[in-house]
Amino acid sequence: MQTTIDGLPGRIQAALVGALAGEAAAGTAAGGADLLGVAESVAASGGFDEADLRHRGLERPSRSGSAGLLLRALPFGLLTPLDRPRLRRDAYRCVALAGADEGTAVTAVAAAILIADLLRYDLGTALVRVRQSLLEDAPMALLHRLSVRDEESSIAGDPDPGTALQGAITALDGVEAVRDAVQRAQGGPVVALTLAGALSGARWGLAAISDVDVDSVSHADRAVSIAHRLSERATALLPAVVEAGHPSG
Repeated sequence: MQTTIDGLPGRIQAALVGALAGEAAAGTAAGGADLLGVAESVAASGGFDEADLRHRGLERPSRSGSAGLLLRALPFGLLTPLDRPRLRRDAYRCVALAGADEGTAVTAVAAAILIADLLRYDLGTALVRVRQSLLEDAPMALLHRLSVRDEESSIAGDPDPGTALQGAITALDGVEAVRDAVQRAQGGPVVALTLAGALSGARWGLAAISDVDVDSVSHADRAVSIAHRLSERATALLPAVVEAGHPSG
């Protein structure tokens, strides 16, 4: 049974910085504040803490619309990637707190599971695992979105959460750098750029942001600080997950 994740601190840092790089490319609010706000809460509290989230104003809707709520789920995938039941529960509760409808909440859970699995697996394997995890809970429309989009399909800037997630997944296919993933996501929903940056950072770690001028990315210094504290929490929880007998898959 796997009890460690190679380069976890670097992957968490790259995910947070990558998300901000994606938002910078979008040129508008695209979920970056949602991600950092929840990540900071999780790093401070060690998990889902409703009171702390409310204190930070995270019971309010996202400035990026319903798709922006997907970014609020990602920190739970980074915190407990080997504890599927906990990350699903906490991600769901976090976005539900902000008034997410059922479809958005399940899509957010899918995003959290995906980023957790990308810490260990390639994109194709991770997508299979996410679909298997949600087979009984997610509508067919979402299960269809958990795939690389056909080249002939439309990539209009639809703000629908499922469209944003599929846009990020498609952008991630075949690339190994945040900048490339973000570039491929352009032309679709703006939140897809932030998601693509986060997912590619989680998949490839610090190498994925090696060509990102971190000093020029707004709030990147805050992201690095939060990532350090979040990775300490996540690393400390890995052995506890195994000892408690929770499934790692």
